[in-house]
Amino acid sequence: PPPSPPPSPPLPPPHSPPSLPPPPPLEVCTICDAAAGDGLTADNLIIRIEVGAIVLGVLALLCTIGGFVANITAVFAMRRARAFAPLALRIHIEDAAGTLVPLSAVLAAQCASLASGARVTSTKFEVRRLITGRPIDAALGVIAFCNVPEEEVWAGMSEGVAAIEREFHQHGTDADRKCLQYVLHGRTGDLAHYKWPNGFMDEGRPAGLALADFCTDASAQLAGLRPHHVAALRLYTSAAFRSINGHLREQEKSDESGQHQPVYPFPVTLSFIADGLRRLRAVAATRKDANEAIDVWRGMRNVESDTDFYAKGGTELAPMSGTTSLTVAVQYALGHAQGDTAQALMFKIVARSFIDRGADLGFLSCFPGDH
Repeated sequence: PPPSPPPSPPLPPPHSPPSLPPPPPLEVCTICDAAAGDGLTADNLIIRIEVGAIVLGVLALLCTIGGFVANITAVFAMRRARAFAPLALRIHIEDAAGTLVPLSAVLAAQCASLASGARVTSTKFEVRRLITGRPIDAALGVIAFCNVPEEEVWAGMSEGVAAIEREFHQHGTDADRKCLQYVLHGRTGDLAHYKWPNGFMDEGRPAGLALADFCTDASAQLAGLRPHHVAALRLYTSAAFRSINGHLREQEKSDESGQHQPVYPFPVTLSFIADGLRRLRAVAATRKDANEAIDVWRGMRNVESDTDFYAKGGTELAPMSGTTSLTVAVQYALGHAQGDTAQALMFKIVARSFIDRGADLGFLSCFPGDH
């Protein structure tokens, strides 16, 4: 008989899905701390995160409370500042005890002293009216403003003290020549019997000092002052300053037609003054406060300034006297007696360093009490 065929393989059931391997058994996820070797479960991690969030929330709350307290403090500070604002806006000075005193109190005290008979007789710190020049006047310098040929001024400066003497003999007043004779040829004490409006010349100094003695002063030596510098500066501290300054402030500016200002009668003396003041900055440069700001005050009686000055400023036309004592400047601004001042003008000049501070002439001044 024929051989029987081999049996056929069983057929899979219709539409049956393929079988998958069984999933592995669930295990608890563990994060191992390699450094400590301790296991950190997910539950513990969640707890720590929640604790950190709580700590951050507390810190944020503390910051909010701190900000609230700061705001409350600022409100009280603003209220206090508003209460004291009128006082804070005033100018203050230190009295002898180191206490800050408002300027209004100083003015009231000075008015009271004038009413009781105290007088300030010097007029060194005041001018009749505020006269200022153009910035170009400052840029061109002293000689150009004098309207004198530079060659004449240089030739006169080469003569030294003789040029000063010649200028005041030709153009000075009797009082100017009296001061000139005392400064050049006299000695301290020669005019002890003659009282000037602001006192006796060289009062308090040893008698017998001549011009040469002032030239040997330590400040004069340090600044390199020559006899003509010392003579011109001493003359300016005397009553002759009125002629020196007055002619400068009366100088007329060139108008549109080209008319020039009049010739200044003391150009050599003024040049010696300007040069001496510049040299004396060397003395201030050696002081401990050389690079510190110092307030210099200037008080003027019956002076009114226009709006142009406040908008554009101006140039001082003459050597300008100032004082570091606000009380002294207030005295000059209030005038010689109560009732003779219709308006007062005060300047506060902030000198940033020795280079623009001016010079202290106390060591050679004819009136050493004026600072």
